[in-house]
Amino acid sequence: MPDSVPIPEPFFPGLSQPSADAAVHRQRLQALVQDAPACLASLSGPTHVVTVSNPLFRQLFGDRTLAGLSLRDALPELRDQPFFALLDGVYATGTVCHGPGEVLFHDATRPDPRGPVHFTFIAQSQRDRLTGEVTGLLLFAYNVSAHVRARLQAEARGSQPAVTAQQLAVANEALATSNEELSVTNAELDATVGQLTESNQHLARANADLKAANAHIRAHAAELHRSQKALRHLNRQLETRVGERTGQLQAALRATEQQRATIAAVFDQTPAAVCLLRGPELRLEYVNHSYQALYPGRALLDRPLAEALPETEAQGFLALLTQVYATGQPHHGQEMPLVDAGPHGPRTRFFDFTYQAFREQGAVVGVAVCAFDVSEQVRVREQVAVAIFRGPRYVIELANPAVCAIWGRKAEQVLGKPLFEALPEAAGQGFEELLDGVLATGVPYVATELPSTLDRDGQRDTVYWNFVYQPLPDAEGLVTGITVVATDVSEQVRARQVLEQLGQELATAYATLRVAHVDTELANAALCESNHHLTRTNADLDSFVYAASHDLKLPVLNLAGLIEELRRGVTFTDPAEEGVLIPLIEETLRQLTATLDDLSALGQMQEAALAPPEPLDLEEVVADVLQVLEPQLRAARARVTVDFAARPVVSYPRASLRTVVLNLLSNAFKYADPTRPCRVHVSLWLDAGQPVLWVKDNGLGFDAAAHGPALFQLFRRFHDHVEGTGVGLYLVNRLVHATGGRIEVDSRVGEGATFRVYLGQQ
Repeated sequence: MPDSVPIPEPFFPGLSQPSADAAVHRQRLQALVQDAPACLASLSGPTHVVTVSNPLFRQLFGDRTLAGLSLRDALPELRDQPFFALLDGVYATGTVCHGPGEVLFHDATRPDPRGPVHFTFIAQSQRDRLTGEVTGLLLFAYNVSAHVRARLQAEARGSQPAVTAQQLAVANEALATSNEELSVTNAELDATVGQLTESNQHLARANADLKAANAHIRAHAAELHRSQKALRHLNRQLETRVGERTGQLQAALRATEQQRATIAAVFDQTPAAVCLLRGPELRLEYVNHSYQALYPGRALLDRPLAEALPETEAQGFLALLTQVYATGQPHHGQEMPLVDAGPHGPRTRFFDFTYQAFREQGAVVGVAVCAFDVSEQVRVREQVAVAIFRGPRYVIELANPAVCAIWGRKAEQVLGKPLFEALPEAAGQGFEELLDGVLATGVPYVATELPSTLDRDGQRDTVYWNFVYQPLPDAEGLVTGITVVATDVSEQVRARQVLEQLGQELATAYATLRVAHVDTELANAALCESNHHLTRTNADLDSFVYAASHDLKLPVLNLAGLIEELRRGVTFTDPAEEGVLIPLIEETLRQLTATLDDLSALGQMQEAALAPPEPLDLEEVVADVLQVLEPQLRAARARVTVDFAARPVVSYPRASLRTVVLNLLSNAFKYADPTRPCRVHVSLWLDAGQPVLWVKDNGLGFDAAAHGPALFQLFRRFHDHVEGTGVGLYLVNRLVHATGGRIEVDSRVGEGATFRVYLGQQ
C-alpha cells in the first residue's frame, strides 16, 4: 500500500463539483510520485509533514512509517546534519536547493549489513496558486551509496600498491555504467519534474475551486449557525412548556392525592366493612374503621389474612379469596356465617359480602373486600313462627319457640295434641274452616293481619297474624297435614291504628283547608280567566302540599320523640316482644317520614320545572345519581351501563333531569328480580331530532298495557313487597310534561321495564 496521508475532502450536499477535479489531480499527483524512478516525497507545512512518498523513498530509510509524521520525527538520525536546516531554508525562501554533498543515514532501528545509506537531494518549494505563499516542498533524493563506497574503496587503494591495469579498467567500466544510469535517471527526473509542475498548476486551479467551495461551505455554515440558534430558541420554548406541563402534572398529582385522601375518608366513614388484600399471600394493606371494629384489639394491617384472622381459613373464606385472586372473577356471598372469638366467647355473625379483584396495568394484584353485617336481620327472620299440623284433628307435630311464644304455651304443652285441645280458646274463631278448606282442596291460604283471641299469661289477648297455611302432602301425594308459617304483627297493627287515627286527623285538617281553598277559588273566579285560574289553583295546591308536609314533620318528629321516651320509660315483660314491636314502630315512622319528604318534593316540583335549561353532561348526571343511590345499587348487586354517543350533552333544567334519572334508577334497583343479576342500561337516542332518554331494566316488571294512564297517578304502586309511596312516577311525569315532553313505558310481568323519556325539542 502507498505510504500517504489523504487530504480530507469535505462533503456538503448541494455544492458544485470543484472538489472532484481536485481529487483527480490529487490522484494523478500520487500516481506520478508512486511511479517516479527517483526517491520522491511531498512535504506539507513548515514542519515538513510527509503527505506522499513513493516506495523508493521509503526503501531509502528502511521502509519505516513516514506518512503523517514530521520528517524530523520520522528520521531523527539526520538531526545532527545540516539536512533539515536546508529544508527550512527552502520553505522560508521558496528557492530550490541542491544538496551540497552526500547525506549520511545510519538506520538506528535496523542497521543495514551493507553499511550506512548515502544520498543527495533536491528540495523544491510548492506554492498556493492564488496567494503565492509556500505551502510545502517536493523532495527528490538519490541513493549514491554505491558511488560513495566505490570512492572510499578507491581512496583506500591509493595508499596501497598501485592496482593493475585490468582492475582499473573494470572499475572505470563500472563507473561509466553508473554514470550512464545516473544520466538516464536525471532525464527521467527532469520529465517527472515537468509532469509535477503541470500537476502543481492543476492543483493550484483545484485549490482555487476549493476556496470557492469553501465560500459556499461558510455560507452553509452560517445558515447552519442560524438554524442552530433557532433550534436553541425552540429548545428554550420547549423547556418552558415542559416546565409548565410539569407544573400541571404536579398539580394533577396533588389533586389525585387529595382525591385519594377523600376516597379514603369516605371509606373510613362508610358503615360497610372494607379492606384491601394485596399479593398472593393476601396481606391486609388497608382496613377501614368498620372492618377494624369487627375485630377490636386485633392487629390487622401489614399481616397476611391467614395470620391475622385464622378463623377465615378454617371456615373456607380464605379459599374463596385465593380463588378470586387467581381467576380475577368476583364472588358474592349472602348471609354467610362466620364464627370468631368475640369479647365474651365464640360468636356467630352473618355477612353479605363481595370479593372483587383489583388490577394494576391489567394484572391482578389483590382483592377488595366489602362486607355488611346482617346478623340482626337473620336473627329477626329466625323469629318467624313455624308449626306443622297432622290429620283431620290437626295434631301438633312441630311447634318452634316463636309459635309457642305467640300461643303463650310451652312446647311440651302442645306437642302431640290436637290444635283446638291445646288452644281451646281458638275454637269458633274461623280457623277450623280455613284449615278444613286447605286440607280438602290442597290450595294454600294466606292471611294478612287476621285478628284472633288467645289466653296468654293468664289473660285474654287479641293477636294479629300474618300467616300462610300450606298443604303438606305425604309420599303418595295425599294432603295429610298443614304447615303454618306466621308472624305476630300485633304491635305493627296497633301502631298503624295510631297512625291511621293521626291520618284521619290530618285528613280532617286537610279537608278544612281544602274547603277554605275552594272558597278562595270561588271568590277569585270572577276576577280571573279560566286558564289563569287553573294555573293558580295548581300552584296553590303545590304550595299547600309543600306547606302541609313541612308542617306535619314536626308532629311526626314529636311522635318519634315520644316513642323514644316510651322505650326508655317502659319495660316490656317479654324482651322478644320489644325486639319485634319497637323496630316495627320505627319502620312505620320512617315510612311516614319518607311520605312527607315525597310530598315536600311535590311542592318544590313547580319551582324546579320553571328553572331555565342549561347544557348538561349526561354521564356526569348519571354518575352523580349513582353516587347517591350507591347503597341501593350495592344491595341490588346491580350493574349499570350507559351509551350517550348519539348526544352526550342535552339542554334541560338540571334539577328536573336529575330527579327524573334518580327516580327511574331507584325504581329499577328497588324492583330488581331476585332470581337474576340486576342489569340496567341508560342511553339516549334521537327521534326526528328530539332526544329520547331510555332507562331499561330486567327487573320484576308489571303489566303496563293493563294500567294505561293510571301508571302515573299519585300514590299508585304495582309491587307491595318493598317499601315505597307511589310518588316517584307521578313526580317524573309532571316534570317531563312541564318541559314539553312525554313518557312512554313498555313492561310485562317478569320481563323488566323500559321507560322512554322524550325531553322535548332542543
